[in-house]
Amino acid sequence: MIVSIWNYRKFIWQSAWRDLRHRYAGSSMGFLWNVINPLFQIALYTLVFSQLMVIRIASLPSGFGFAIYLCAGLIPWIGFSETVSRCTNSFVDNANYLRKLAIPEQVFVAQNAGSSFLSLMIGMTMLVGICCLLGHYPAWSWLCLPAVLILLQGFGFGLGLFLGVLNTFFRDISQVIGLFLQLWFWATPIVYTENILPSWFMKWLLLNPAYPFIHSLHAVIVDKAWPAAGTWMGMLFLAFGLPLLGYLVLRKLRPELRDVL
Repeated sequence: MIVSIWNYRKFIWQSAWRDLRHRYAGSSMGFLWNVINPLFQIALYTLVFSQLMVIRIASLPSGFGFAIYLCAGLIPWIGFSETVSRCTNSFVDNANYLRKLAIPEQVFVAQNAGSSFLSLMIGMTMLVGICCLLGHYPAWSWLCLPAVLILLQGFGFGLGLFLGVLNTFFRDISQVIGLFLQLWFWATPIVYTENILPSWFMKWLLLNPAYPFIHSLHAVIVDKAWPAAGTWMGMLFLAFGLPLLGYLVLRKLRPELRDVL
C-alpha cells in the first residue's frame, strides 16, 4: 500500500489540490472560501464563548480561553470527520475510474484524505493566527502539532479505507457513518472539558480511539505541554494499525470489489 501511494504521489497531490481549488467552483470568492469558512467559525466561537457564554479554563486566564479550547479540538475533528466520510465514499464515487483504469484502489482514498488534510491545515493556520491575536502565543510544544494532526488524519484515512471497502458491498454504511460520527463527536471531550465528567465515565473515555488525539491537541495548544509517551504510543498504533487493517480487508475483497462497482 505504501509503495502504491508513493508511486502515485503526484497524482494524489494534484488531485487533492485540484479538489480544494474547485470545491467552491462557480462562486465569486472561489478558493477564498477555504479560508473564510474556518476563519468565520473561529471568530464566531470566540465571540460566543468570550462575550455571551463566558466559560473559564484554568490554564487560560483570558476570557477567550474556552473558545481556544473548543477550536483546538473542533477544527481537527471537522477535518477528521470529513476524511472518514469522504474516504468511505471513495470507491463508490470513483466507480467509473476503477472499472476502466488499473489504478490501485487505495490511491482514491488517499486523494480524498489529502484534500481534507489541506483543508484542515488552512483551518489550523487560522487558529494559530487567532491565538496570537488573543495573546495566547505558541510554545515549544506546538512544534509537535503537525505530527499529531498527521497521525489523526492517518487514523481517519485507515478508518475510511476500511469503511470504504465495506460501503462498496453494503451501501448503507455511508449513511450510518454520518450518524455514528455525530455520536462519536459528543462522546469525545471537544465541546466540554474532561473535569465535568463523572469518574465512572473516564475509564470508558480511554477506550474512545479519538480521545488520545483530541487530548493531545488540548495539551499542546491550550496547556502548552507535550503529550505523554503513552498517548504517543496510542496515536501511533491507531494511525498505522487502521490503515493496515483497511488494506488487509481491501486485499481480501479486491477480486470482487470492481465487479460490485
